[in-house]
Amino acid sequence: MRLATLHLESAKYGDVYRAARLALLRQQMVRHIKRTDRSAQKVEQALVRLAEANAPVERLAPHQ
Repeated sequence: MRLATLHLESAKYGDVYRAARLALLRQQMVRHIKRTDRSAQKVEQALVRLAEANAPVERLAPHQ
């Protein structure tokens, strides 16, 4: 078992600090990836709506 230290260098660059920093960075990356995925989905949905809006009327309405 390791005891907490008051030595500044050990506290700042020790194993616990690095592990906590890695966990924080990992969490931030996951958030960024999820945000990017949501943005990409919104762009895809907008492109589908645009394609539907620009579709020729003949393809949308059955011929009579």
